[in-house]
Amino acid sequence: MQLTPSTIRGQIIMAFLACFVFMGAIIAVNFSSFRQLSRSMQFFEIAEELNSTILEMRRYEKNYFLYRQAFSYEENVTYTNKLELMLQRENDNLVETIGRDNHKHFLAYVKEYASLMEDLHQRACAANACSELESRIRGVGQNLLTLADHLVSTERRTISRLLQQMVPMPLISLLALVFLLGFVVFYVGEKVVRPLARITRESEAVAQGAFKRITPYGGDKNEIHHLVSTVNRMMEELESRQDQLVQSRKIASIGTLTAGIAHEINNPINNLSLILESLAEEGEDMTPDERAKLYQEAMDQADRTSEIVKNLLEFSRASHPRVETIDIEAIVNKTARLITNEMNLKGISFVKQVARDLPPVRLDRGGLQQVMLNLFLNAIQAMERGGELKVVIGTHDDDGEIRIDIIDNGPGIPPENIDQVFDPFFTTKKEGFGTGLGLSVSYNIIKKNKGRMQVASLPGQGACFSIFLPFHETGEA
Repeated sequence: MQLTPSTIRGQIIMAFLACFVFMGAIIAVNFSSFRQLSRSMQFFEIAEELNSTILEMRRYEKNYFLYRQAFSYEENVTYTNKLELMLQRENDNLVETIGRDNHKHFLAYVKEYASLMEDLHQRACAANACSELESRIRGVGQNLLTLADHLVSTERRTISRLLQQMVPMPLISLLALVFLLGFVVFYVGEKVVRPLARITRESEAVAQGAFKRITPYGGDKNEIHHLVSTVNRMMEELESRQDQLVQSRKIASIGTLTAGIAHEINNPINNLSLILESLAEEGEDMTPDERAKLYQEAMDQADRTSEIVKNLLEFSRASHPRVETIDIEAIVNKTARLITNEMNLKGISFVKQVARDLPPVRLDRGGLQQVMLNLFLNAIQAMERGGELKVVIGTHDDDGEIRIDIIDNGPGIPPENIDQVFDPFFTTKKEGFGTGLGLSVSYNIIKKNKGRMQVASLPGQGACFSIFLPFHETGEA
């Protein structure tokens, strides 16, 4: 049996409902205590009034005993009647406080006292002439005063007890409030904040190009479970679109290379045509050595054409990333051969500077070649009037990385655009000459291979794109 709701909304409502019930119980206890105190205070005033009425009644009783004045007797009767009315009016409270038996005695003493005083008044005795009756009146009056004192002292003790009980109530309420706040914070943190924080942490890999699935949380009805499922579906779509984007960028790069590749292939084909023409026309007059030399030249030209086509097909072929140990210099050379004619047409020289004893690097070969081609083409397009494309490969020992710098001496990147060059669809090229995806795709490819990219540029002094890739020491996996 599930005790807690499966949805976040239900869990939060349950947490606040528990807090409401808890606080309601505390308020109810406080209200009950204050109500009892208020009733006790009110009844204490009644008890004090009963006590003062009896005292006044006995004062006039004493005066009547001494002087036999009609006024004293009348005042005594007035206070006696007032006492009897109060006892009848507060019947329920008195029964609850002093008990039903004591209340009956109270009423009996009042009636007996009134009867004795009336008897004394009717006898018209001189002072101290009815000492026995006066003694009886004093005894009954003392009994009334004793009951009144008992009532006052009982209420005083009740009030004192209630006050002692209420003294720690503010502190208890404060501690209960702190406990409730802690409970709500912990409950919401465990049920909402912690799962969301975990989703945030696991989603950070997406920003780095690694589309790692997020672990599901809660049941099928839980909102976070739905969120995780949606994010996982989104990442599947992003991963699929990312592969499509890389492939489309390859196709775009191939389109840029088409003219140069066509010219590059045309040269060996023309040479083959001339060799075959020479063999057809003059082959019978040639010596075996001359014919062998022409055959070898024809094979070299065919191999050259095959190598160009092979490089182009390898680059354009869609393939899943495969991590392997690669030779960075070889990839740079292979990519440079693809753009040789582009550089020749624009009068751009290619310079390569490679450090000795480079450590092995494990990453996706095709991805790195894609990045190199994107950066090379950007540099070539930036140097419209010719220049130098320089590649420097070395180690960045402080961080255990290999550093690849692609440097051009074009116009550079304006300072206001330097922070946006890796954003998707951002381009400074003329309309029709760029989509703004090349650097964004390159950045994500390097991120996927656990590397990073940086750019440094000054207007008029060219640009330097730096790639940092982690390397492995000998013997490491």
